[in-house]
Amino acid sequence: MNIRTELFLAWKYFKPKRSAVSVITLISVIGVALGVAVLIVVLAVMTGFSDKMREKLLDTTSHAQIHSKFRGYVIRDPEKVMNIVRECGGEAMPVIVSPVLLQKDDSFVPKVVIGIDPAAKVNHLKLDDVIQSGTGKLQRGSAVLSYVISRNMGILTGHKVLVHSPTNLSRLVKRGEDGKLRVAENLEMYLPSEFEVEGISNFNKYDFDRDFIFMNIHDVADLLDLNIGSASSVYVWVPDPFKMDSFMNKVRGRLAKEVPSVFIESWQQINGRLLGVLQVEKNMQFFLLVFIVLVAAFSITNTLITTVIQKTKEIGLLKAMGASSGIVMRIFILQGFFVGLIGTGAGICLGSLVVKYRMLILHGLRWITGQEIFPPEIYFFNELPARIIMTDILWIGLISVILCTFGGVIPALRAAKLDPSRALRYE
Repeated sequence: MNIRTELFLAWKYFKPKRSAVSVITLISVIGVALGVAVLIVVLAVMTGFSDKMREKLLDTTSHAQIHSKFRGYVIRDPEKVMNIVRECGGEAMPVIVSPVLLQKDDSFVPKVVIGIDPAAKVNHLKLDDVIQSGTGKLQRGSAVLSYVISRNMGILTGHKVLVHSPTNLSRLVKRGEDGKLRVAENLEMYLPSEFEVEGISNFNKYDFDRDFIFMNIHDVADLLDLNIGSASSVYVWVPDPFKMDSFMNKVRGRLAKEVPSVFIESWQQINGRLLGVLQVEKNMQFFLLVFIVLVAAFSITNTLITTVIQKTKEIGLLKAMGASSGIVMRIFILQGFFVGLIGTGAGICLGSLVVKYRMLILHGLRWITGQEIFPPEIYFFNELPARIIMTDILWIGLISVILCTFGGVIPALRAAKLDPSRALRYE
């Protein structure tokens, strides 16, 4: 008996005439398909989250940042640091980043201001590209707020807001020798700085849009009582943010010799914990969801055991005609393979369709339930990101087919051990 005969018999047993076994087989195929589809959708969403997070991190900040080693200190000569970056093949721009208190009428909210020089030759933050209304020129005495701040505080372009400096606020109270806070002696009253909102931005990253405002770097320096020309950080950009090890080593070596009071961190180091969590979550989701396919494999075992019982006489006849136990085993293992192959193929198609039309599905669920399924306040993005990686498809398909094939081993062993004489007398 050759392999073609084994394949023919395996396929014949796989699609029997209408009976309980055929229904159970169909259910097994559907179970595998659903398990594979869920795996594909979840991994595609996790991959999309990671990709979108990296994209937004690179859009809203720099590829690397240079800071003072001493907490609370600024870089007094950022030009020297920037020259080192340029000589190593990168681009740099001084910035001042600080927490502030934003006031509109009687509303006070803590925010973070980013002071940049609109006249700088290097500015990869691309503020002009994300302006929804107004402008992003950052003229002196003006500020750019995000659509989230604008919506929450009722601020529009042309409105004026007050910004309280943490430096001035810290002077209002002092801690006494007994450890208690007291109003500072010789207290000098101060007025918050007033700025006109010249533009509303939208970076499509909710947590960034919620917290950050942009101002002219000289205004921020005045607000914080810093020397003009100083910077809290130097933002650095390189040609390829995913291949910057050599660049980082060069800059670190130069800074250690020429400006030992500062240090440099890459965007992967700054956001290492977040990126690591996303990767761990993806791996754990893959591991846990494989059990869905494993459950489907057990249903295949159940189906094939039923088939073995139903085909007992035929198995006995095959063995009486000279079919070996190995041939009988392969016939039923091939049945498990067919279930895995067809179920996996259907699952890949179904999962790919769900990923492709995910936003339509979300809109439909929102219309049915009346609730926001993917709120940006929680997930930080305005749409559900997803990307299918071919290697993920290959691994999912391979694992699914292998599990389903192994699901036929126990029934195959049972069929192989049948005694021909007893099997032919089976009722």
